[in-house]
Amino acid sequence: MPPAKLSLLITAPAPRAGKTMVGCALAFALKVRGFRVGVMKPVALGCAIRAGAPAADDAAALLASASSALALDAAAPYRYCASAPPLEAACADGAPPPDFAAISSALDEIQRAHDAVIVEDAWRLDAQIDSAHDFADLARRHRLALVIVMPADPDSFARAAAVIDFARRRGLAIRGAIVNALDSSASAALPAAAESFAAANAVPMLGVVRHKEPLALAIVERLLQPQAH
Repeated sequence: MPPAKLSLLITAPAPRAGKTMVGCALAFALKVRGFRVGVMKPVALGCAIRAGAPAADDAAALLASASSALALDAAAPYRYCASAPPLEAACADGAPPPDFAAISSALDEIQRAHDAVIVEDAWRLDAQIDSAHDFADLARRHRLALVIVMPADPDSFARAAAVIDFARRRGLAIRGAIVNALDSSASAALPAAAESFAAANAVPMLGVVRHKEPLALAIVERLLQPQAH
């Protein structure tokens, strides 16, 4: 039995940063280390229609990576076809908006039943879940430490710095950042750029993911190291 629970929120400065790829890799790595891994993508955006309903492909991938017995409806309770922040996506789809209380209750159950929990946000950390709550509220309510996934380009670094500032103002724990090279040209200068970002923003750098390479085992080991208080 692992010695302590690990609860993480995978976030990014913008969509399409590689959050699901990182979440799946972490879920699998923790599973093979003996953790009972629970996963959740409370709001799925940009879903394709299958069997007459929005399909939660990212949540299904997270469940498969964790070998989780959770029902897909529990892991991904709200799904929208529109690629927009959750409230806008619900409006565009003509569907009910997400319910923060329902999401929080489901996450409570997932946390109680698992040793490690990986939650992936939708759009950004500051995206509204309902009219009164955003993903930062979910992270604070459930003590989810942030893992910030950032593409390897200057614009993303600047936006990630803004995410870090926002998280600190909201009193959230930041477990660290992962720099993800979305194309081969970004891989060459990756380590130096990552370390420079970490130093400038006083945030732990968990590691880098080169283009089309698997998540480094060192990233998982850093996540499992006890945190200084």
